Amino acid sequence: MNIPADQQFAEAACGLLWTKQDGTILAVNPTFCQWLDFEPIDLVGRTFQELLTIGGRLFHQTHWFPLLEMQGSVTEVKLDFYSQQRQKVAMIVNARAVHTSTAEVVYSIATFASKDRDRYERELLSARRVALSRLEEISLLQQAATARSKFSERLVGIVSHDLRNPLSAIRMGTDILTMGETDSGRLRTSQRINQSVDRALELIENLLDFTLTESGRPIPMKLKPVNLHEMVSSAVEELRWTFPGATIQHNAQGAGAVVADAAQLARLLGNLVANANRYGDRSQPIEIRSEVRGDLASLQVINQGPTIPSSLISRMFQPMERGATDEGGGVGLGLYIVDQIARAHGGQATISSFPLDGTRVSITFPVRPPEAPSSL
Repeated sequence: MNIPADQQFAEAACGLLWTKQDGTILAVNPTFCQWLDFEPIDLVGRTFQELLTIGGRLFHQTHWFPLLEMQGSVTEVKLDFYSQQRQKVAMIVNARAVHTSTAEVVYSIATFASKDRDRYERELLSARRVALSRLEEISLLQQAATARSKFSERLVGIVSHDLRNPLSAIRMGTDILTMGETDSGRLRTSQRINQSVDRALELIENLLDFTLTESGRPIPMKLKPVNLHEMVSSAVEELRWTFPGATIQHNAQGAGAVVADAAQLARLLGNLVANANRYGDRSQPIEIRSEVRGDLASLQVINQGPTIPSSLISRMFQPMERGATDEGGGVGLGLYIVDQIARAHGGQATISSFPLDGTRVSITFPVRPPEAPSSL
């Protein structure tokens, strides 16, 4: 069905105008008139620029009209009009120069009401201001949190460091008081005091390393050639004194030459054996395996007892995560430190826990970690 041209002009969903080059309105459709609350007879003969606000007229004179004359068309320009009641009405305007059969130039102008668009833009600007305000609040909160975190780290570091001296003095004093002592009761008391001091020193060491790693620095390592099996065997002897009620077995496999920090690996074993003794079945032995095969070395600590839920295993290397809620547990830094020591050796730590196989904590690392001494 063909719609007559005059009907298309009259019933268009946008405002349509024909003007002369000087802006005199030759024809206007009802849609445009309705938006400005005029009758067509009120607008024909007037100039297009008369309908604009002061700002719209200035823009029309300095930008819109010169651009239309120069390039023959202008699109997507926002202009503000006055209605008959002098209310401001924003519209998006497109215009094109048309050459008539008499070689006269007239302008075809289409306008689109932008009331909804203006509201959207205002809401967008308002949302942007709110977002910027919230972002500034979050930034201030982050700065405050960072400052508190740094203060807490410094405080933990200072307190932990200052606690070492009195604890070491307690241990030394206990050893002096029991020199030559034959009373079994006093010797047991002395042993318990030393065990408590050792646990406190271990906790302090863990707190210091936690503070260090939380500030983005790695645990310091002194990597050098060492026989892994001999190092583990020596550590096991000390652990048997530390945990006299535990049965600790050591199984070695493969060659023993690695490049590692022996003191940190011994500390790692101490953390794992302490956990195995604390949470495992104390009637069953704790097994330590050291193995070197090819380019990889591994340490494993295996104990029997209650299995660890899989949902907990995935979090156990995170700081402050504990394998149990009993009061005899630690603060949840032992396995975190184990993981950090493994990473510092270029390796990784893993946990598995099954009813028949027991709980196994393993670290695997290269025989010669990156940037380690080349001679074994």
